[in-house]
Amino acid sequence: MKITARILWAVCGLALVLAAGCTSAPQVAPSGFLSDYRALKPDPQIKGLYWWERPGVEWKGYTRLIIEPVQVRVAKSKSQRDLKPGEAQELARRLRAAVVKELKGVTTLTRTPGPGVLRLRAALVHVKPVNPTMNVLSTAIMMWPMDMGEAAVEAQFRDSLSNRILGELVISSQGEMTDVTRVWTRWTQVEHTFAQWAKLLRQSIQEDKR
Repeated sequence: MKITARILWAVCGLALVLAAGCTSAPQVAPSGFLSDYRALKPDPQIKGLYWWERPGVEWKGYTRLIIEPVQVRVAKSKSQRDLKPGEAQELARRLRAAVVKELKGVTTLTRTPGPGVLRLRAALVHVKPVNPTMNVLSTAIMMWPMDMGEAAVEAQFRDSLSNRILGELVISSQGEMTDVTRVWTRWTQVEHTFAQWAKLLRQSIQEDKR
């Protein structure tokens, strides 16, 4: 028992050091969903957001939006190993639902291409659930949860008639150790991230209308 306890303390101590040095946005390899990853530039205000837009795009001219079903492009890496069958597809559905909910009343949602209609395509490219058991254990020993949820999405905006790409982005997030209200269930932290991303999209659309 003494050896086990010492090993556990050492592991938790190392995890604390690593967590303190981590960014809030995990690095995720490109999935191939976007057209030009080299053009992506970091946003100076939002950590984990990289984007580009075609010069001269008149975003104000787009008054309606098609939101396609979110694709799943989770790589067969540690992200895939953390998932149970069907979980990634369900999370992709929830991500789209969060965006639809947030944009109702801000822009007109449609399924029909036409003049002034923007098409939003997105792919869930990385997702990692919280390990509640690990957090219970680390909290009991260190008074602090250690395992955080992660998620990353690639998104593309196209003109619905010409199919011309107008802009692309990658956004990724990692939960924070201080977020103690969302570390006891498997997906709460990730779904909270989805809601925050949807709010960012709403704010961007509102700003483009000004």
